[in-house]
Amino acid sequence: METENDLVGVSKQLRTLSGFDSHAFNHLLEDTTAHTVLRILARFCVSLNESIPALERGTNSGESEVVWKAAHKLAGSAEMLGFKEFGKRSKDLSWQLKQSEHIGENSEDVTLYVAQARQLAMHLQAVFPNQKHYL
Repeated sequence: METENDLVGVSKQLRTLSGFDSHAFNHLLEDTTAHTVLRILARFCVSLNESIPALERGTNSGESEVVWKAAHKLAGSAEMLGFKEFGKRSKDLSWQLKQSEHIGENSEDVTLYVAQARQLAMHLQAVFPNQKHYL
């Protein structure tokens, strides 16, 4: 019952996030259980929080490989969970940066992406405070 309550609360709050696709989230829920969806979401939260320092390092050093690998790691999970806008941005940025060694002309996009990642991480912490329970 706790899992169902968690899922209802989390999904209500996620719907308020700009760029969130509740259809994708519901589709995932149709394919699996509430507990599994919350485990996937909790794991995504960990990956997102682990990726932010790598994104910042890559941004500061100008090394595109560090950033594109971190963005690539987040892209698929983000889209599957319904963070379509963030997932698409992750995928696009990963592809752009994979084409060169240095961030160069993409530095503004990278800075905005890092800010978006931080904002998503903070939002997820607020709407899913007991995510550690599902790891």
